[in-house]
Amino acid sequence: MLEDKLTRDFADVEIFPAFDYARAPHVTEILLDHNITGADQSKTVTFASTEQKLQLDVTIDRGEQDVVCPCIKFEKVKRKGMLGEGVVAHIHLLESQAISFVLRDDIPNHVTRDVTTMILDTQQHDTQQYWFKWISKSKYKGRWREVVSRSLMILKLLTFEPTGAIIAAPTFSVPEDIGGVR
Repeated sequence: MLEDKLTRDFADVEIFPAFDYARAPHVTEILLDHNITGADQSKTVTFASTEQKLQLDVTIDRGEQDVVCPCIKFEKVKRKGMLGEGVVAHIHLLESQAISFVLRDDIPNHVTRDVTTMILDTQQHDTQQYWFKWISKSKYKGRWREVVSRSLMILKLLTFEPTGAIIAAPTFSVPEDIGGVR
């Protein structure tokens, strides 16, 4: 029965970045490729194009069980139509254990230690609270309220904070007529 329980708790997570709107090739490097168990560094995989570098950090929360530590194994995978390799993370977890992924700009020699699931949950909660507080200032109560609220949040996300300028055209490729051309 234990063997059956262990085999059911496997999951795969696929990470396939596409740089420059999927026009730029990139190189994938796995820094830790076997049985990451939580005692290792967080910086696990890097993705680098000529213009941008990303790093994948992995945080492992062992939970309350001391019997078996969660483990993760990365494998490079090439997909048709992709200009670089992605990774597939093969994960084995037991109840109360968690693995979190953070994809961010690659900082040379940047390794995060002591990032816990609790810290990541707090950051996610704080982010959700910020957006809830921000959108609650809207006084619109009419029809399509949810759509209007989402549109406002997208415009806020496209705003360059120091100047208030919109940094992208949100309707750039939307046709002027249904079925029409731009």
